[in-house]
Amino acid sequence: MFRSILAATIVLYAFLPGAVSAAPQIMGLVATAEPAPMQCAGGQCSVLLSAFCLQEKRLPPDLDSAYLPAEAGQVILIATAADGQTTRLEAGGLVEFRSRYGYTAIQAHLPLERLAGVWPVSLALEVKPRAALLPVTAPGDPDPLTAEETATATGPWRLAAEVVMEGDREGAASARATMRLINDLPLKGDIRSGEREPLWRRVAGGAPVLARQTFDACIRSVDQAVGYPLRRCLEERHEKLQVQNTREFWRSLGGS
Repeated sequence: MFRSILAATIVLYAFLPGAVSAAPQIMGLVATAEPAPMQCAGGQCSVLLSAFCLQEKRLPPDLDSAYLPAEAGQVILIATAADGQTTRLEAGGLVEFRSRYGYTAIQAHLPLERLAGVWPVSLALEVKPRAALLPVTAPGDPDPLTAEETATATGPWRLAAEVVMEGDREGAASARATMRLINDLPLKGDIRSGEREPLWRRVAGGAPVLARQTFDACIRSVDQAVGYPLRRCLEERHEKLQVQNTREFWRSLGGS
């Protein structure tokens, strides 16, 4: 019953950009080893997803630029009911994807009203391997994406990105661990100092040394500042890690 109610209420929402401009970069989404839990408040649910640029020569997205999965089934919404039953749904027709920090992160947002009054006890997003996002563009785009560049970016380039962005290299593994930490922290406010080490052990234990250094650096920064939550610091550190990882990916393609 839970599955049938949700499936019957899926509506494809159009995301309308502002002023018409050239399409920004196609972005890759980093695959999740485990579904990324969404946090819900006031009928709105969200989660931050690690991303990267697949097109070095195109401009990066503006803040809050709208995107959609390049193919159905690349991002899955997992809803868990009170009785433990899980329902897997194509996220592209329900979830909004918008750029957060240039090309390094995507904010995935879901108004619960789109589930037609069915309120699951938890929601999570699963990003499949080789997932990519296409920018939502308006008619009149002066430099629209061509079929050829879209096929190249989401095909061979996205395949090549797996080695750099989703492999075992320290930079990529550290970025993934940092994002897991981010999504386990509250959207507002902060955790107590005594909760930090348990958070690390629960979410990122076994991560590379660079990830631990990133975490410890943020703890020092938070302790020395007023009103600077751990989540914000980790988001900023994740951005730097992903910029470095993306540049490494571009170099692997023969870019700068």
